[in-house]
Amino acid sequence: MPEKRILLVEDDAAIHELLAAVLHGEGYRVDVATTVAEATAFLDESSYALVIADWRLPDGNGLLIADIAAELGAETMVMSGYLFQMPGGRADRHETLMKPLRPSELVAAVERSIGKTDVC
Repeated sequence: MPEKRILLVEDDAAIHELLAAVLHGEGYRVDVATTVAEATAFLDESSYALVIADWRLPDGNGLLIADIAAELGAETMVMSGYLFQMPGGRADRHETLMKPLRPSELVAAVERSIGKTDVC
């Protein structure tokens, strides 16, 4: 498995462009999916150290992606502006991030999860 590869699942273009740029700048390799269908296709094709999924996606629930990724051995995070509405149980398996999210908060969470890259 690529050591520092991340799948970012976020349907809002402005948010995923910003977060992907921040993570790229820290030396992580980032693939971006905007739907559950795209994310499952990425997971079928590649291995990831970390999957960060938005809870609410146009074609489903980011918890599904996080569950699949965890079963494949990836670390997982679910982010949402609606964390208090997220159902317990399945969500408890994943680290949660509250949106809006500062880039420094994201980097700190990623570093806690999979460590820093050698680039920094």
